[in-house]
Amino acid sequence: MEKTKLTVPYIIRNWNSLKIKQKRAILSVLIVGVAAVLFLVALIVGIASCAGKTPEAEPTAEAVLPIPALLRAPEAAVNPAAEPDRTEPVDANADLPAIEDGEDESTDGEPGDGDAAEPDSADNAADEPESTYQSLKKHDRGEDVTVLQSRLMELGYLEIEETTDYFGSSTEYALVLFQRQHDLKQDGVAGAETLALLYGNDAQPYVLKEGAEGRDVKMLQEQLVELGYLSSDEVDRIYGSVTIDAVQEFQKRNGLSADGKAGEKTLEKLYSDEAKISKSLEAKIRAEEKAEKEREKKEKEKGKSSSSATAAPKKETRIEKFIKAAKSKIGCEYILGDSGPNTFDCSGFVTYCLRQAGVSTLRLNAAGFSKKSGWKTVSSIGDLQKGDILFFRSDSSDRVSHCGIYIGSGTMIDASSSNGKVVKRSVSQYWKRNFVNAKRPMRLFTQYLQKTDGKAVGFFAQSKSICYNTINFRNGETVWIRKRSCSKSNWF
Repeated sequence: MEKTKLTVPYIIRNWNSLKIKQKRAILSVLIVGVAAVLFLVALIVGIASCAGKTPEAEPTAEAVLPIPALLRAPEAAVNPAAEPDRTEPVDANADLPAIEDGEDESTDGEPGDGDAAEPDSADNAADEPESTYQSLKKHDRGEDVTVLQSRLMELGYLEIEETTDYFGSSTEYALVLFQRQHDLKQDGVAGAETLALLYGNDAQPYVLKEGAEGRDVKMLQEQLVELGYLSSDEVDRIYGSVTIDAVQEFQKRNGLSADGKAGEKTLEKLYSDEAKISKSLEAKIRAEEKAEKEREKKEKEKGKSSSSATAAPKKETRIEKFIKAAKSKIGCEYILGDSGPNTFDCSGFVTYCLRQAGVSTLRLNAAGFSKKSGWKTVSSIGDLQKGDILFFRSDSSDRVSHCGIYIGSGTMIDASSSNGKVVKRSVSQYWKRNFVNAKRPMRLFTQYLQKTDGKAVGFFAQSKSICYNTINFRNGETVWIRKRSCSKSNWF
C-alpha cells in the first residue's frame, strides 16, 4: 500500500479524518518550528544592534562628577588611581616659570585671573558647556580651575590677586607644593589622586617642615637671615636640621610653639612688622651703637662737630627716589617670593623700592606691610598721595593679598601675578572696591619731628624690631646720620 504524503494542503483538507496520533505529531513539529524561527529572529536583531556600538568603559568618579561637585561632596567615592603622566615633573626646587606672553596683555583695570588671561565675555561664557575635566593641567580653562584655585588659596598654597578660570604658572606651582607636602608625584597636574586628596578631609594646609626643598624654603631662609637667626651661607633651599633649629629659635623668641615647622602662625609672624630679631643680632646692634658713641666722644674731644661729617643733602626727595625706583622696574618679570633686583612678587617689589629710597625695612608680605606700625594709615582712597603703599583684598576673601605703589593721578605700579610682570595701571573700580587701606612711610619725620637746624631731635621709625635712624635737620633738609637700636624710650 502506497504511503500518503502529509503536505500542508492535504492536512488542511483532511484534518478531521486524521488520527489523533498524527495530529499530535503535526502540532509538535509546528511548535518547534515557530520557536526556532523566533530564536533566529532574536539572534539576528541582537547581532545587528551590537554591531553599531562599542563597549563602554567603566566610568570613573571624575568622569561622572565635575570638579566643583567633588568639592561640594568630598565624601563621594573617588577612585584614587595613578595620575596620568601628561607632563614632565615640575621641580619645586626650580625657579617658578614666568607667565607666558599673551596670557594676559591687559595692564589696566581689574586683574586678569591671578595667573593669566582676561575672562571671556558673558555671551561667550554662556555658550560654553560646563567643564568635566578628568584632570586639570596648565593652560586649561573653566569653572573647575576657579574652584581649584579657591581650594589651593584656602589651604595656603596659592597667593594671587584673584581667582579666575585659567590654569597658569602660579596655579601649577601651587599644585607642586601641595603634591610635595602629600608625597605625590610633583608634576603640577591635577589628576585623580591629587584631586581626591585636595578636596578630601585629609588635605593638609601649607606647612614647611623637614625634608622640604624649593624656592619657598629659600625665601624663608632669607627672611631668617635678615632677622639674625641664620647666616647667609646657610641658605641652601633645603629644610634641614639647620633651618629647623633657626625656626625653633625664632618661635621661642616670638612666643610661638617651638615645633620647628613653619605653619600659618609662624609664617604670619615671620613676615610681619612684629617679628623680633635674634638675641645675637640685637647684641650686635648694641655693640655698634656703643662703638659709635665712643667715636663721637673722641671727635667731640678733638673739637669736631658730629654734624660736620654728614653728607650733603641730596636734591632728590625720598618720595621721588621711591617712585623712580618703581618706574625703573616696569616690565620686570613676576616670580613668587622674589624681591629684586630684576624679578619680584608684589610685596618683594615694594620692599625693593623702599630700600632704594633709603628706607630700612624687613622683607614683609602684603598683609605684614598693611599692619606696619609707625607708618601713617590712610583709610580713604580719596586721600591718597604720591608714594603711598596701597593694600587690597579680593572679591572672595577679606585677607590682604596684594599691594602696589601709588604714583598719583589715579595710577599705581605693582608686580602683577595676572600680567606676569611689573605694570603701571589705573586704580580701577575693581581695586577701589577691594581697597583695604594705604600706608604712608615717607612723611613721618615731617609730622612728628621738630625741625631744628644742626640738632638731632628724634628718630624715624623704620621697624620696631630693627632700628631707628637718628635724623639731623640742617637748613630745612634731613640728613641721615646713623642707626640706633630699638628702644621704647625713643618712640614718639
